[in-house]
Amino acid sequence: MINALKHLRPFLGFVVLLVVWQVGVRLANFPEYILPAPTVILARLWATRNEQLYHLFVATGFTTVVGLALALVVGVLMALAVVYIKPLKAMIMPLLAAFNSIPKIAVAPLLVIWFGLGAETKIVLAFLLSVFPIFVNSITGLGEIEADVLDLSRLSGGTPWRIFLKVRLINAVPYITDALRIAFPLALVGSIVGEFIAGNVGAGYLVLSGQFNLDTPLVFAALLCITLFATLGITLIGLLENHFVTWKHSTRRR
Repeated sequence: MINALKHLRPFLGFVVLLVVWQVGVRLANFPEYILPAPTVILARLWATRNEQLYHLFVATGFTTVVGLALALVVGVLMALAVVYIKPLKAMIMPLLAAFNSIPKIAVAPLLVIWFGLGAETKIVLAFLLSVFPIFVNSITGLGEIEADVLDLSRLSGGTPWRIFLKVRLINAVPYITDALRIAFPLALVGSIVGEFIAGNVGAGYLVLSGQFNLDTPLVFAALLCITLFATLGITLIGLLENHFVTWKHSTRRR
């Protein structure tokens, strides 16, 4: 019973927050365009559910997943180049760190000029925001292997290709899946920022539409859908990791 209550504490805290929010808005008599009650937000979400699903999963979901996939491929390939060609690390890392420090919202207008108002701008922004954590974690997973393990692999007759597949890649996969948990919300943010700058579809477009029309319940409904979508993506990555990356969890248990 006590253990069950411990697991329910976050949920109970969320319920208390909603109750306080609902009662507080009613008592303070806030107009809906300032702060809508949770029941009003849920009603607006239900009324626009088809529109929300289309904009989030068809438009924003597509650009987020494509941008994240590109970041995964490019990030891992750059990490491989850095691990196998040592002088590149001193050249690439400072450049990437400097570029990562630039707010991507400042780059967005340039991307609109270069790629136009289509999905390409959102995909590139999703890629730019998510590639750095994948790159850094991939370097750690591919490069930080004990020298004794590599020496033993070579003495056992392992070719460079087999050492890559059986040692480096196996060691790197858990690091990459951890990076994907961080990178997925960042890619989602990149897509939505792109929709703010240049979009007529997507979750970001819904937020702007609600803002321009003083439809605050729609803004909150879109934000709720974005939060649920990010949670769903992170959960899916965790489920795939638990199913396929079984050696990571056995290592933790030891």
